[in-house]
Amino acid sequence: MKEETRKWIAKALNDYKTAEKLLKLPENEVITDTLCFHCQQTVEKLLKAFLVENDINFGKVHSLEYLIKLCSTVDKEFEKLYEVARKLSDYAVDVRYPEEFYIPSVQEAKDAFKSATLAKNFILGKLK
Repeated sequence: MKEETRKWIAKALNDYKTAEKLLKLPENEVITDTLCFHCQQTVEKLLKAFLVENDINFGKVHSLEYLIKLCSTVDKEFEKLYEVARKLSDYAVDVRYPEEFYIPSVQEAKDAFKSATLAKNFILGKLK
């Protein structure tokens, strides 16, 4: 495995661990926007790890859908992740900027974590 791939994976897993720790807080203390952002970041960085490992340039892009499309040129099974992308994509921007301010519910945060877990397991399986 390439060193750059390992770095993307390490960063992605840090995002995942952050989301996991936030989810373990009492429900009234869960910081849902941050948790959802880290779930989106987990998937984005793992997709980029797969692309790096397969020598596919992706530029400076944050669209999960676009990254999945690129991954699908190597392995069509990545198309299964479009539903995950649909659920997580808004958390890349909408929760970060005041113009689009949005605070997800605790249930949305739990769902985002489930989606990130599904994608994480799938992508890591493809990388091994």
